[in-house]
Amino acid sequence: MRGCFLGRMAFGEAWELQRRIWEERASGRLAEDALLFLDHEPVFTLGQGGAEGNVLRTRTPWDGAEVPIVRVNRGGEVTYHGPGQLMLYALCDLRRGDRDVHRHCRRLEEVFRRYLAGLGFEAERREGQPGLWVGGAKILSLGVGARRWVTMHGVAFNVSTDLRFFEMIRPCGEAGAKTASLEHLLGAAPPLGRVVDAVLPLCGEVFGERVHLEADAERMLAASAGAA
Repeated sequence: MRGCFLGRMAFGEAWELQRRIWEERASGRLAEDALLFLDHEPVFTLGQGGAEGNVLRTRTPWDGAEVPIVRVNRGGEVTYHGPGQLMLYALCDLRRGDRDVHRHCRRLEEVFRRYLAGLGFEAERREGQPGLWVGGAKILSLGVGARRWVTMHGVAFNVSTDLRFFEMIRPCGEAGAKTASLEHLLGAAPPLGRVVDAVLPLCGEVFGERVHLEADAERMLAASAGAA
């Protein structure tokens, strides 16, 4: 399994990278699964069946900035992505194992459940609702797409996220849903890179294979292609 911390990346650019990796993985030209860690400029994303009515406003009341809306090929309703929110996009070939998308989703949640446990916080799951909650507030959102048993998308973990953006939507279609961030829980949040350093070995534990961190996406692709 290969991983890469991409830093700040526009949503459209990251989506194109995901689609490129998906194509290479589905075709067998890439030998290993890929984990992409990054954050985005502000954007609202809607799943395939998501209702646009769950976007309450697109212009921020504090500075008037317009937040774009993008519909993507994942499950779930509307959510927000932005600076300080760690994205983990997991492009995994489930044909090698049990072909179980739900189990893949639970693994992604488990990575961050263990991370939060290491900080002294008990994160809970809710029946029929993907994600993780701490103290009744959602800290991790999940939305996965899979085609030909190869996955895309993944989870969004609120580290130092500006939670005001969630007031502009009904997160995951829920009116009045509460959200939390690591900054909110700790009083100060670690840099995203430090969170990635802590999460990488947990990914290895949960997915049952070592994660090799590459310096950039091109090196990650070349290394995985060379192993094919």
